[in-house]
Amino acid sequence: MNDIRRMLVSEFFQSADEHAWLRRIRYVVLMGIILRLAMVFGVVGGMQQMGDGPAYVRQATELLSGTVDHFYFPPGTALFTLPVFAVFGVTPFSEHLAGVLISIAFLGGVVWLAQTVLTSKRAVFLAAALASIYPHVVLSAAQISSLPLTAALVCVAIAACVRGQRDSRSWWIVSACASAMAILVRPGTALLPVVLGLWGMVVAYRSGQPLMRLLGVPGILLSCTAMFCVPVMVFHAARGHGWTLATNAEWNLLLANNPYAPDYKTGHFGQRAIADLSPDAQAFIRQFFSTETAEPASLEQRTRMADSAKAYIISHPARTLWRISNRARGFFGCDYTAAREMQLVFGYSDAMFGLLMAFEGGVFILVFIGWLFFLLGYAPGGMLPKYAHVGVMLAIIAPHLAAFALAKYHLPVVPIMICGAAACIDGVIGRDRNLLGRLEKRRMWLMSMVVAVFVVQVEHLYQLILLR
Repeated sequence: MNDIRRMLVSEFFQSADEHAWLRRIRYVVLMGIILRLAMVFGVVGGMQQMGDGPAYVRQATELLSGTVDHFYFPPGTALFTLPVFAVFGVTPFSEHLAGVLISIAFLGGVVWLAQTVLTSKRAVFLAAALASIYPHVVLSAAQISSLPLTAALVCVAIAACVRGQRDSRSWWIVSACASAMAILVRPGTALLPVVLGLWGMVVAYRSGQPLMRLLGVPGILLSCTAMFCVPVMVFHAARGHGWTLATNAEWNLLLANNPYAPDYKTGHFGQRAIADLSPDAQAFIRQFFSTETAEPASLEQRTRMADSAKAYIISHPARTLWRISNRARGFFGCDYTAAREMQLVFGYSDAMFGLLMAFEGGVFILVFIGWLFFLLGYAPGGMLPKYAHVGVMLAIIAPHLAAFALAKYHLPVVPIMICGAAACIDGVIGRDRNLLGRLEKRRMWLMSMVVAVFVVQVEHLYQLILLR
C-alpha cells in the first residue's frame, strides 16, 4: 500500500504538463477560497472580532458617518473595509465578509507573486497549496486584521516590481501604489519602498540603462508614497495631532521601552488592560494619560511618551540591546494567536488549543525552514534574487526591533518565504543537481540552522506559557 501511495504521489508531481499544472493551481486556489468561506460562515460563524478588529470597525463606522477626528490605528485597513460596510452596513456578517475578503486577498497575492517569480509551474502549485491552507490566515479568516492585508500588498508590490524590471515602467507605478497602500495599512512597512527602489536601481545599473532611468524608479516610489500618505498626515496636523499616519506610534514605542515591560515578550505589556497590570506599572502609565487607553492622548501627552521611551533607551543601552535581540528571535516564533483567540471565544481546553497551535505554528516552521534552505541552496539571481528576499525581510522586521513585537508580525514576510520554500521543494522533487549539490556541501550549515530554528521555537513557546 505504501509503495502504491508513493507511486501515485510521484506520478502526480512528475507527469503533468504546464497546462495541467495551471488547472491544478486554479483548483487549489478554489479549494482555499472554499476553505475560508466554510471557516468563516460555518466553523467560527459566531465569533466576534478580536484583537484590533473592533478598532478597525469603529474607524470604518466613523469614516462612514464623517465623525472621525484622528486615526489611532493606521487608516488603511478601515479604508479597505469601507465598501463592505457601505453596502451591507456594520453587522457581524459584514465584519466576517470583510475578514474573509482580506484572507482571500492574501491567497491571491501569494499566487500572483509565485506566478511572477517562480519559473516552474509545479513550484507555483506548491506555493498556492501552502497559501491555501496557511493555518494562521485560515483560522483567523473571520477577523479584520492589518497583517494579511499588508502581506497581500507586499506581494503586489514585489510582483509588480519584478514585472517592471522586465516589461513596462507602468508596472513600477503599480508597485509604488501597492507599497504606499501597505504603509497606510501598517506604517512599519515604510522601508519597503526603499528596498524596492534600491533593487530597481541595481537592476537598472547592471543592465546599462541611462541615469534618468536609474533615478526614475525611486522617483516613482517617492511620488506615490507621498500621494497616499501626505493627505493623512495633513489631516492629522490640521486637527492638532501632528504630522503622523497614526497616533499610536508613541504608545507603541513606550510599551517596549519602559522599566516594567517584560524583556522577552514586550508586546505582553500592551495586550493587557491597565487595571490588570501591577500597581507600579499602572502608576507609570498614569503619568501620561488617565483614560483607559492611549487613544484619546493629546499631541503633548504623546510627545512625553516618546521622550520617556527615548530617555529609557539611552539610559539602559545593555537592556535595550537584550530586548532587541529577544524581539528579533520572537519575530520568527511560531504562530499561535489565532488558536489562542479561538480558545478564548469557544472555551477550548489547553489540549485542544495545543493541537490548533501545533497546526498553526507547525506549518510556519516548515515554511520558514524551507525558505532558509532556499537561501542557502539556490544560486544568486533569478526573478527574485536572494538579496531581495533578505532586504524585504529586514524592511519588515526593523521597526519591530524598536517597538514591541509579536510573532504574528512576521506575516508580511511569509509570502516570500512560501515562494522560496516552494522553489526549494520543487528543486528536490525535480532532483535539481545544482540545488542538491549545494545543500550537500552546506549540510553542516543546514543542520545548525535547523537546530537554531527549533531552539528559537522552544524559547518562544516557553515564554508564551510563562507570560500567558
